[in-house]
Amino acid sequence: MEDLTFDDFQPLESRSLPVAVGDEAVQLRLDSVEALPASARAAGAFRLEFVGPSQPLLTQGTYEFDLGSERREIFIVPIGLGQDGARYEAVFF
Repeated sequence: MEDLTFDDFQPLESRSLPVAVGDEAVQLRLDSVEALPASARAAGAFRLEFVGPSQPLLTQGTYEFDLGSERREIFIVPIGLGQDGARYEAVFF
């Protein structure tokens, strides 16, 4: 995760990404990619927000995301439920 950057995710904004949940895949749409003020992280700081189905509701944890050209593990946290589904956040700081 240390080498992932804002630029890796910006082109994926608004795309649905398959996320491995056990033997299944759940689609999470990358709703926003937000740069954050400078941090000590060499690759820069940024925040991702995803929207997915209300069920199954994913718990806080590390999931394998298919980013198209590669699969990467990303730690996400559920941040709320809305009419559009469950919202999740990943912060790289």
